[in-house]
Amino acid sequence: MKKRNIATVVIIVLALVLIVVGIIHILNAKKENQQPSVPYEKAQIGVTVDSWLKIVEIDEYYGRLAVVAENVSEDNVEYAVLTVKTKSETLSFNVSAVLSGAKVVLLCNEDVKSDPNEVYTTWQIKDKILYKNPPVMNDDIFELKVLDGSISIRNISEKDIESDIVIYYKDKKGELLNGSVTYKFRVDALAEGSQTYVKAPELNENNCQIIFTDYD
Repeated sequence: MKKRNIATVVIIVLALVLIVVGIIHILNAKKENQQPSVPYEKAQIGVTVDSWLKIVEIDEYYGRLAVVAENVSEDNVEYAVLTVKTKSETLSFNVSAVLSGAKVVLLCNEDVKSDPNEVYTTWQIKDKILYKNPPVMNDDIFELKVLDGSISIRNISEKDIESDIVIYYKDKKGELLNGSVTYKFRVDALAEGSQTYVKAPELNENNCQIIFTDYD
């Protein structure tokens, strides 16, 4: 009788050992197959939203959360709103005068800073407006220069420009333009060969770039 009991105990112990070994094997297999954890924001690099705005980087510029993006389409976008959902809210970024091929920084409208632990999902573009006519520099009409504290404009054409001239420009940080804000100066009519200056004390060639001009 005692021998039977001992045999039964041995069998039960062996069964338990096999079960434990099996569990350990399964857990090890899962661990080996598990991919390294990657912050979701890094996984978003390279995503193209609405077939034209490529997300290049999520970082912090000008003291707030920002998205580095590139217009990879042939469209010249006058205005749009980029939105992205996080774990707790929806963030928005204004898109202003982002021309074809431009690489820009889009600043978050909400007062938040970059968080490496944040989860960004569901990128969307809303309210997109395209320029009716392709914006151009009019290099054959105007000679433009960004100086320290001003922008110079010279009429190099062979005719008087009798209408107002509008100069559109953006702040820049390194090679990246501020894609959320566009500024403009308006200049009165400019005679053939004449030159004028628009004063702007905060400007210099390192922090400003003219993106296009317009006149009637």
